[in-house]
Amino acid sequence: FLPNYIKGQRLASELREARQESAMAGLRDLAGLLYLQASQKDYGLAATTSTRFFERTRELANQDLDPTRKQSLEDLLSLRDQVTSKLAKGEPGVLNDLQALFVKTRQATNAGAGAPRAE
Repeated sequence: FLPNYIKGQRLASELREARQESAMAGLRDLAGLLYLQASQKDYGLAATTSTRFFERTRELANQDLDPTRKQSLEDLLSLRDQVTSKLAKGEPGVLNDLQALFVKTRQATNAGAGAPRAE
């Protein structure tokens, strides 16, 4: 029974990690979509995507993550008011903010990527 228990624990851990990485990839996708929509001057759609992005970021930051990744996600939330305001006004300068947001999102969500898994 013990080998099956250990195998089950390992598989559960791998599943948890895969789900977390999938959620991080989804966040990266939202950041990219947000930048694309704003670059096409579709500020209304970009504002909707921005809301989804920041809500998802908040959800992920509130999960049980390693402290470094959690802090990185919380840092992304500090850009919310600035981005939301500029999108609401339709300011083209928002692209600079969104580019920075995209880069920071990639850094925050890649924190655990590429690390070798224990087999």
